[in-house]
Amino acid sequence: MKKIMVCCGSSMITSTMAINKIKKAVADAGISDVKFIQCKFAEVQSLVKAERPDVIVPTGALKDSLTDSVPIVRGTCFITGVGEKEAIDQILKIING
Repeated sequence: MKKIMVCCGSSMITSTMAINKIKKAVADAGISDVKFIQCKFAEVQSLVKAERPDVIVPTGALKDSLTDSVPIVRGTCFITGVGEKEAIDQILKIING
């Protein structure tokens, strides 16, 4: 199972917007075995250790020191609409290995 962590300041509004768009893209790509982890920036470090996600998608600035070398795909595009396709392509490439 692949794991995609999506995080934002409050773990609600912007991360939910991003997750909905990523879920659709993953389904459109025919990938069904994906777990989504939604959290606040403050929870990233502990959840990375517990969950070991394949990719982290922050909807804002996230310190690299919190990610334990897990690949990051910037998720601000899911809020602005600019660069969404490129971000989706990056996420799919990571989870397809």
